[in-house]
Amino acid sequence: MMKPAFFLAVAILGAVAFPAFAQDANAPGLGEVVITGNRLSARYAQQDRPVVGLRRQADSAVLQLSIASDSRDEATRKREIHTILLAALDRAAAAGVEMVTGSFELVPVTRANYQELPLVSAGRVDTSQANVMIKVKLAGSVVAAEQRLDAFIKSVPRTGRGTIDKTGALALTIVNPDQYRDAIVTLVADNARHYAAIFGPDYAVQVTGIDGQVLWSQVSGTDVFLYVPYRYTILPK
Repeated sequence: MMKPAFFLAVAILGAVAFPAFAQDANAPGLGEVVITGNRLSARYAQQDRPVVGLRRQADSAVLQLSIASDSRDEATRKREIHTILLAALDRAAAAGVEMVTGSFELVPVTRANYQELPLVSAGRVDTSQANVMIKVKLAGSVVAAEQRLDAFIKSVPRTGRGTIDKTGALALTIVNPDQYRDAIVTLVADNARHYAAIFGPDYAVQVTGIDGQVLWSQVSGTDVFLYVPYRYTILPK
């Protein structure tokens, strides 16, 4: 059995439970994480986000799937779900698709660990489902990414009473957000110096919060905004 991993508590992709596949505890920083748009009054708005940060295109797009069966016999349901999972895994690489799981940091689903995906109730006592995600590199528009994912879903053969359906909206991911810390802090420093200079040579800037965690939010259909919770104050020397 694989040991559970430690996942940060964030609400993404609904309230679906995913297995905590084993992580490398010695690996530096985060792996690939799911981004969610933080919306208030307007799409992608986040009023508590600092002004200065790094905007860049997300690395991949992911789509949540449910692989289910309503065969009466439990063993048959399990076999049908696992058969569809294996068929999807066998086709994924050629289609440029990766199967992943995780409620925050993404972990690949492989032939070695797919049986660890929990089979949960799909709303009836004689219906089971496995929840998984499929991922493609974001090389263009989200529309193109979703079309590739939809085509992949259609290509996976069904077995018996098994089905495979998407169950959520497209989400974005970014690989190791911590790698952008230096770039973000450089942008903050440049901005702080710029505004201190406007006040003249008798003023300096005091910056706090740059040692905080790298945070992120979605700011468009394809882009994410990476930032640290900095604050700065312009003071007389």
